[in-house]
Amino acid sequence: MALTVLLLAACQPDSHLSETPPVAELATVTSVTVGSYSLHLPVVAITWAGSSKVSRPCEEEESQRLCSVPVETLVESAQKERAIAASSLEILLDDYSTFQNTKLDRWFDIPQLCGQLTQRWARQQCTGPSLFQDNLRRFTLIKQESLPRVNSLGLIGGQKEPIRQVVQRMEFIGNDPTADCAEDGQGLCTVAMQLEGNVLAVWVVAIADVDSIKRQAIAIQAFLRYAAGKEENYEALTEALATRT
Repeated sequence: MALTVLLLAACQPDSHLSETPPVAELATVTSVTVGSYSLHLPVVAITWAGSSKVSRPCEEEESQRLCSVPVETLVESAQKERAIAASSLEILLDDYSTFQNTKLDRWFDIPQLCGQLTQRWARQQCTGPSLFQDNLRRFTLIKQESLPRVNSLGLIGGQKEPIRQVVQRMEFIGNDPTADCAEDGQGLCTVAMQLEGNVLAVWVVAIADVDSIKRQAIAIQAFLRYAAGKEENYEALTEALATRT
């Protein structure tokens, strides 16, 4: 009898192998505020491999770090029409039609997500080609006062300091982007620009080309103004993205 039970159990399909990505949750538009910026973004654009890219102060009173807001909280806040106040937010601009399940060490194709995205810019990013040129794939918004506490900016090869420290010692002129390139000469650079209300946009570039960085800066500002606002203005977005320095 015991052998029969074991054989039956062995023949049962592994439910984890047939696990599918949470497409409906990824398509959900949630509201996040960073400083004076109120952004409306699909969950797929602010998560990666099922992990949130939205951070705020940890609940522990003595903590000097920022903690990620759980994905479940992002979805619940959208359902309750409540905005999440964040200290930093990484926005992903591509790869919406695939999903990485780190537990299974497996990638899933999710083309069905594209049709469920309510914002036109997001649908375009999902189906391709990308609206954003110069290889702009992601950037982080962060309150300048939160730089000492953030632990999610990471570092790049050739730079001896973490990205947050590199940005902390940058000097900004207006809202022009400032770049700090790695010493190893491989071309990787940390770029940051100051936005309204002491909010910074931070991203990494592979080529230290001044015109390319300026176009990326224009694209980020256009995205924040025309794509991620409460009311999307797709035509104004595409017009701004066509600007050449």
